[in-house]
This record gives sequence, C-alpha cells and structure tokens, in this order.
Amino acid sequence: MALRSKKSSAPPETNEDGSHVALDDATRAAAAIPAQVFAKAASLWPSYELRPQQVTMCNAVMETLQGNKSIIIEAPTGVGKTLAYLIPAVIESIRSGRKAIISTHTKNLQDQLFQKDIPLVRELLDVPFSCILLKGRRNYLCTTRLHHALSSATSLFTSAEQTELESIRLWAENATDGDIESLGFTPSSLVWNMISSEPGLCNPHSCQSGCFYQRLWEHARTANVVVMNHSLFFTMLARQEKDDRLIFGNDFVVFDEAHTIENVASACLGVRCSRNHLLGLVQRVHNPKTRKGLAGRRTSALKDLCLSSAQRIRTFYEDLLRAASSASPVTAGKELRIRTAHLVPDTLNPALERLCAELDNAAASGTTPFEQELKAIAANLETTGASVAQFLTQSTSSSAYWIETGRGPDPDVTLCISPFDVSGLLGPRLFAGSTSVVLTSATLSVNESAAFFQQRLGAQDLPFLKLDSPFQHSRQMRLCLAAEMPDPDSAAYAPALNRGILHAITRTQGRALVLFTNAKVMREAALALGDELRTQGIQLLVQGTNQTRHGLLMEFKKDIHSVLFGLDSFWSGVDVPGEALEHVIVTKLPFAVPNHPLIEAKLEAITMNGGNAFTDFTLPEAVLKFRQGVGRLIRSTSDRGLVTVLDPRIVRKSYGRIFVQSLPQCPVEIQTPEGEVRDLEEPFF
Repeated sequence: MALRSKKSSAPPETNEDGSHVALDDATRAAAAIPAQVFAKAASLWPSYELRPQQVTMCNAVMETLQGNKSIIIEAPTGVGKTLAYLIPAVIESIRSGRKAIISTHTKNLQDQLFQKDIPLVRELLDVPFSCILLKGRRNYLCTTRLHHALSSATSLFTSAEQTELESIRLWAENATDGDIESLGFTPSSLVWNMISSEPGLCNPHSCQSGCFYQRLWEHARTANVVVMNHSLFFTMLARQEKDDRLIFGNDFVVFDEAHTIENVASACLGVRCSRNHLLGLVQRVHNPKTRKGLAGRRTSALKDLCLSSAQRIRTFYEDLLRAASSASPVTAGKELRIRTAHLVPDTLNPALERLCAELDNAAASGTTPFEQELKAIAANLETTGASVAQFLTQSTSSSAYWIETGRGPDPDVTLCISPFDVSGLLGPRLFAGSTSVVLTSATLSVNESAAFFQQRLGAQDLPFLKLDSPFQHSRQMRLCLAAEMPDPDSAAYAPALNRGILHAITRTQGRALVLFTNAKVMREAALALGDELRTQGIQLLVQGTNQTRHGLLMEFKKDIHSVLFGLDSFWSGVDVPGEALEHVIVTKLPFAVPNHPLIEAKLEAITMNGGNAFTDFTLPEAVLKFRQGVGRLIRSTSDRGLVTVLDPRIVRKSYGRIFVQSLPQCPVEIQTPEGEVRDLEEPFF
C-alpha cells in the first residue's frame, strides 16, 4: 500500500529529531497494555467512559496487525471503535515502519478522523507520528497549471472566468493545502479543470516544488497514517497497475463504515462515460460560444475538428437514447438498463480518433505547457472512447450496462458499466495476500452472522468478531410496530401512512427522524402533514429543499421540537445524541428497488447460480440498512427513545422475525390505526 514502503520490521531506533528510546518504550508500553492507554484517556478527559468492548477491539486489532492477518469486527454504536482501531494502527505503523491506510465512507468522516480523532490519539500516545489526509487529486490546485493558465488567461477564459482565476491566485498565496473546499466559492468547471491536479500534467517532473498536490503526495509517501475515503481507495486500487502506488506493498488498511464497501467498490471499479465530460474536453481546446480555448489563434483545422467532434458527440448520444427508448421510455433522472450489444453503430470513436490525431500534431514534441495540455486531453479522449466501445460491445459479461439521464433543459447522458459481483475482484487483491485488512462497522451481521457481508466481498475466510453494545437497550429503547396498517402496495397505504406518521410524531412532540425509501412518498407526506405539524408548533424539515444535508441536521439539532424527513443518506451517518432525536420512524422496510440496473443484475446472477435472490441478497441487505436506520436513535448512555415501524410486513411476513431479531432486545408495543398504543403481550413470531 505504499509508494515506497519501509521494509524494516524492527522498531525505528531514532525519532525524526534524532532522539532515542522514548518512542520505542512508549510504543511497547502501549502495545503491551492497551487498557493503560484508555485509563490515561479517563484521566485526561472527564467525560470519557472506559468500556470493555473498546479494549477488546483494540487488542483484536493489535493482534491482527502484528500477526499480518485480517479481521472483520462489528462494533455497535458507543463502543468507541475509532480510537479502538486508530491506537493499534498508529502503534503498529511506528513499530514496524509500515503505513496505516485508514479509509472511511465520506469526506465528512475523513475530516472528523483527521481533525478530531487523530489529535486525541496524539494526546493519548504522546509519541510523534505523521498523518496525512488525502482526497482525490481533482480536489487540489496544481500551482504549475495555475501559473500556465494565468500566463494565457485572455486566450483561455472569458472575463468572468479570468476574475475567478485571479481570486484563486490570491487564495493560493496563503492556502495551506490547496483543497477546493477551503476556497470559499465554487469555481466554474472549465476554470477548475484547467488548474486542478490531473494525471499526466501534474507530476514530480513537470511541477514546481510549491505544487500543492505534489507536496501532499510527497508527505503521503513517508507518513505513518494516511486518511482517505473509500471512493479514492478503490479508484486507486483500480489504477494501481498504471498509476502511483500508494496502495499495497508492505502496509495495511483499516476500513471504517465497511458496510458501504461493496457499493463503493462496484462504482469505482466500473466506468462512467458522460456526454458533458466529452464535450468539456473538446471545449477546453476550442469553445465556439466564447471563442476561447487552448487552440487560441492556431490552426483553423483544429478548431473545425473541435466543432465537428462536438456535434458528433451530441448526435451519438442522441442516437443511443433514441435506440434505447424504442424498447422502454427514457425518463429524466432515471436509469435504463441496456442488454443488447451494438445497440447503435460506433460513430463516435472515428471522430475522436481524428481529433486526437490533430491534437497530437498540434502538440508536436509535447514539451511546452500548451502541448502537454493537448496531449493530456487526447489521452483522456482515447480512454473515454475505449470505454464507449466497451459499453457498445458489452465485452465484460460480469458487468451491468445502463444509461443514466440527468434533468433540466439539456440533461446530461451517462453510459455506465459496473461489475455486479465484486467478490472476485476484491477477494484476491485484498484478503489473499500478506497485507493486513481490518473491516469494521456498527452493522455487518444478519442473524448474528457476517456470512452475507463476507460473501459479497470475497472475505469468507476472515474471522468475525461481534462486540456487545455498551448501551442497555432494554431500558433505553422501545420498539413500536404498526401491525394493522394496510399493505404497502395497496391504494389505502399512503393515507394510512400519513396518519401513522402524525400519530407517531405527536406522541413525542416532534424530536423525530422520519426515514423514507421513496422521494415521491416523502414529498406527499410532507405536503399532507405540514399544516397540522405547524399548528402543533413542530417545525418540519424535508430533505431536498433548499437546505443542504448538513444544514438540515444543524437546524434539527437546534430545534428540539422539529421533525426531519429524510431519504437514503439519512439512514446512516446521522449522529444526534440527546433530546433533539428521541424517535426514529421507519415508514417502510428498506428493500432495494429491484429495477435499478445494477441491483437487477445482482439478483439475476444469484438466481443463475442456483441461489435465491430474495433470501441471499434482498433480505440481508435490507436488514443491514434497517439496523443502520434504527441505530440513529441511541447514541449515548443517557439517550432514551422510541423506534416506530409503519410497515406491517414486519409483523405479517415470516421474514419480519429477522428484522425484529436483528435489533437489540427491548420492550415491544403495537400502534393502532387510531394512534393508540398497547404493550405486546404475546410474541407475533
């Protein structure tokens, strides 16, 4: 996993400052007695509570890393899993000279690890170690490309874009990491594409020493700990044969939020060919509307080819949509699976090949910045053209192929290829070698078993450690089931659902997170209940309005009588301890929509291999997501709350037992259609 991994397995004899012994002694002490490290935490932080599950996990990770093995650990909320894996990861990195790759699901969780948790580890261990937060290279400014863009600004950009460029120049003078997130505004895609780090253009040979990305990359080569997200990890894994090797070698990986790995890996190991991406590449050379671009005042032949190529790109995608629509209408914002190879003739690649040849001619030796930019665009066009050809031929039988359409007056069209079974791709590369891998999450098991998770990742041989929850759910949580609701497929369900939601919200006077599986149902419920909730003094917050996800959560935390209606992204990653969230309302069991092309392909593959698509995939996946949603409720030992499930199938269907038994044991009650509640006297199962 390292670019230049340190191969020594012995502890380093000196610190970076040349000091001796203290580092090694502290490391050995921490490695030998993790409990002492957590005892120190109790002395440093008055609110810290030592939990045996945290010590157990820390010991298990320590043993795994030192033995060059791998492990799966389910660590329920409240265990303190982040410190439980960070402490042994840092210790092992210092002891052996191996790099610790810490991968989590989102950039927000990355930031939390880097800004909050890593400083805590520094304070606990009191030994020096280096840590780098790494995002995808397009997040970073390349100062060399910025310099070149500034020198040709009038020929490349409009006056408004030049103003943006000047603002970025001023920001870069004082920026510490060149990360676009600290820029303060969102630049146009054309400007940022011309100055951000890009393969072939931003590298140690061509970039100045001050280039943000190259400087960060150099630090990553020698860091003890690199914090990244799953998307970057699997994107780099897919490229490791031809790109810089940060991943694998002699180092180890810890995957937090490991329950998301299959979906992320499937996306990153696949291919996306966007019409607007291709048009953007061509317009970087010559944009006929603004008369700007790299072509400048050069040959008219190149500009003419850009015009004809742009038209060919649009025509090709229009032809493809038309052919796809002949079998099934293409709806804006939806996906349409393509099962037929050679749906349309490949009229795109010949046009791209002609343009690439002209770009190569214009680039000549490829030594000037202008020539290097043209060569990079040509390489990008060739790669995308090859992916389009792969889509048309459907050359990989283990992948699903589909078209995604955007929204708006000129919606983008994207060709998608994704493997529907990543176990054969990940198993040999992650778990069959000598690299240590730790996979952890609060929800990895179904019926006390991690078999589903293991099978989907090709990790069947890995040991599974399931930790107990530190919370007393029998005292802290109650489960309410709406057994008398209409069937979700019936016409009577929608009005009954709205009544059930209102009864549930009224019961706790707000303080509720209402989880939906369908955007249309959520919007209709918000419209139906908004006035009534306002009369009760309850603020209704709805995902998809003008506020961001972060803004909605902040408002929800601030107003303890508010209610938040959320979709998929709110089923996990929501941490609202205390009285602001005392009720999680699950409107429908979260079964995956079977008509998404990738899900459909997964189900078909299971059936073709003799399995049962529902019991082998649909059900366990829904149970894991259900557990994630319910897990939003109890976040601390002082939390108290209620989970209401408004889907009657949890009671009426035989598989409902699996959903209920997947939750911690707690009192169960029944909500009637009139909103009355009674304790469950006899079990339904």
